[in-house]
Amino acid sequence: MNLLFRNIVACCLFIFLVQVPTKLLGLEMKYCSIRDTVKHEANQKLLEAVLEKELANLDSSMTLADQANYLSTRITKIASTLLKQGFLADAYEIPKSDRNSILSFNCFALWEGERNTKGPIPLTFFVYIWPSEKVALKHNSSNPLNCHYASTIHSHPIPCSFAVLQGALIQKNYECIGSDQVAKSVRLIEEEIFRKGEGHVDNLTKPCIHQLYNKELGSKICLSLHAYGLSSEEKVMTCFTETLSDCTYNHVIFK
Repeated sequence: MNLLFRNIVACCLFIFLVQVPTKLLGLEMKYCSIRDTVKHEANQKLLEAVLEKELANLDSSMTLADQANYLSTRITKIASTLLKQGFLADAYEIPKSDRNSILSFNCFALWEGERNTKGPIPLTFFVYIWPSEKVALKHNSSNPLNCHYASTIHSHPIPCSFAVLQGALIQKNYECIGSDQVAKSVRLIEEEIFRKGEGHVDNLTKPCIHQLYNKELGSKICLSLHAYGLSSEEKVMTCFTETLSDCTYNHVIFK
């Protein structure tokens, strides 16, 4: 797997966190990681088998885009099936942090349309590893760089869906204020909690601006399954890089 793409996506849910030269400030970025490669590969094979069964039930006349949309909208069902059939959560881990480091979530590809289907189906699945806010802020809690445990506030350039595999994710939902595309001001409108087996789908039919993080409601480590509407990890990451400025929101209005 391309390490550059992995490190980029680790900085934010859609690589929408701007890279900060933490080493210049004496801090080391520590990314959540794969603890056991064999178990991670077993999870990849398990997801492949689950998706093959899902696709086998579809009408052969469906377009590749329709197949991708079908799988994306069924992500909570797919996540539940993975859990029932033995998804290995202990394949992933949170690194130990100290006063000289900060934690960042990370993600790894589990299934790619280009690699796993002949079409190819324009869809890629990732597993995300989220350290809890409490663990992340144990050290350097007042440092403004210590925010990489959460995604930035962002919208999606491509269809996106997610479901929780372990723990719980907080989703903060925002709305744009005014038409100033430079300031990118947003206002918080609600918070949602997604626990194991629950999730969210953004098929781009209505505005979706959100932020995700692990509040440690069920586990110090949260795992989530994400599906993005392009056929490979590389295409997903390239898309996120190219749409960085359009899809990131930095100015929050609280009233």
